[in-house]
Amino acid sequence: MEIGRPYSRLLQRLEKLNTLSAHDRQLIAELPLTVANFSANEEVVRHGESPSRCTLVLGGFLYGHKRVNGSRRQITSFFVPGDIADLHTLHLAPLDHSLSTLGPAVVAFMPHAAFREMLDRSPQLAEAFWRDTFIRLAILREWVTNLGRRDAIARVAHVICELALRLQRVDLAQDLCFSIPWTQTDLADACGISNVHANRVVQELRRLGLVEWDSRKVRIRDWDAVTKIADFSDEYLQLGGPAKRDPLLGQKVSEHA
Repeated sequence: MEIGRPYSRLLQRLEKLNTLSAHDRQLIAELPLTVANFSANEEVVRHGESPSRCTLVLGGFLYGHKRVNGSRRQITSFFVPGDIADLHTLHLAPLDHSLSTLGPAVVAFMPHAAFREMLDRSPQLAEAFWRDTFIRLAILREWVTNLGRRDAIARVAHVICELALRLQRVDLAQDLCFSIPWTQTDLADACGISNVHANRVVQELRRLGLVEWDSRKVRIRDWDAVTKIADFSDEYLQLGGPAKRDPLLGQKVSEHA
């Protein structure tokens, strides 16, 4: 699994949120970390734990989830490379949900004490992480709206639009195409629908020619049409100029692409 320099994608994201100096980048590079490899469907941090470290996704995907009546799962968030999946544990404990892997994943654990010291030494980094936290809250609000007020096809379309842009931001999506090791059950649990309903929605998006969906690879063929179905606006992601200038966004992918 290609992960590159451990903090490269985190820095890539933070530099979109605030201006960082060479000193700020060095502070991040000097953070102590412990790299760990996880298999698919492994719990990284368990509900009820009080972690003493933050979890940075280096490769693969994590997801947050809760269990209803001890069995039924609701996926509440996806985390892509460059995301810190539990930044709030700097101030809040115990964890009120679990973090698990979608497929094989590589994470870096960063001690809270060292992280706090870094933030104390850099107002710019502190501001960038505050902004990152506010964006995470905006994503949560959008997920609540998605589950509460959109129909099944809109929910699925919204999730794939969001993931395409978040992965594009860290150079892991190209031509509106991305790979993610989810199952139909994972998709259903993220959208609050049954496996059967999730399968029907995927088939309908394929039938309409809006997406190519081959197991773990998703390609959005008509961005405008899919965002219309999803009632999707990227404002909550605070992407800024670069992503919106992507020439592919708003265009239909050629049948011969």
